Amino acid sequence: MDLETIITAKRQALQQRKAKTPIDAVRALASMQKRPQPVLNTVGAHVALIGQVKHAVSRTGSLLETYDPVSMALRFARGRVDAIALFSDSTVYGRGLDDLTLVARAVNTPLVSQDYVLDEYHVVETRAAGASALVLSADLLDKHALRTLVSATQRNRMTSIVQVQNEDQLRYALSLSPHVIGLGAAEECNLDINTLLHLRALAPPSVRVMIMCCLESLRDVELALKIGVEAVIVSQALFSNDVTLSQLHTLLRRTE
Repeated sequence: MDLETIITAKRQALQQRKAKTPIDAVRALASMQKRPQPVLNTVGAHVALIGQVKHAVSRTGSLLETYDPVSMALRFARGRVDAIALFSDSTVYGRGLDDLTLVARAVNTPLVSQDYVLDEYHVVETRAAGASALVLSADLLDKHALRTLVSATQRNRMTSIVQVQNEDQLRYALSLSPHVIGLGAAEECNLDINTLLHLRALAPPSVRVMIMCCLESLRDVELALKIGVEAVIVSQALFSNDVTLSQLHTLLRRTE
């Protein structure tokens, strides 16, 4: 599914939800949620481990029967992750927010919404669903929108992760003082080490940085750690057995 189709569908769904439920009503629901848990914005020496829950589709475009976001989240929680990310906008799928709510009720682990945020309404409803952090893409948002949404995220006491893919985006993102900078694209996992090292070097040491690409292997994790990041996102493939999981945690401890 191409990105333009996804964004168009997401904007249409947003208008429908706005017409049905005013933002003030969603704010009231968000205010009843427990305080968001910190994600990468606290002092700590270890590299944070984030497990990604991502819905899958078959070649025919139907949701795979094996997709169970709650089971995935529980597996990550048992594997001692620092946070759980949920990404359901890789195709047109209308239940992403419902999945986030279900996962928030099932685990006591900080949740990061990676779905595309286009409007303050998205920020507030994500908070109402139980997220502690969300990703804002500098590639999708113009500068005014990005500034507005970073501010809205922080007003809702959530961790703002600004995702950048080039030097210009990074420099503007740093001017907004987000909690975290995310490097690279989430949709395509391309560990271009030279580019990532260059961008990491431009970020001050005080800025916490993570790789947005979901890492599928221990080798990918090793490469990502060489960049000097504070967090990595990994797939459930690295939680498939105790041996691989133990090796993963060993890799992360070596950076302490």
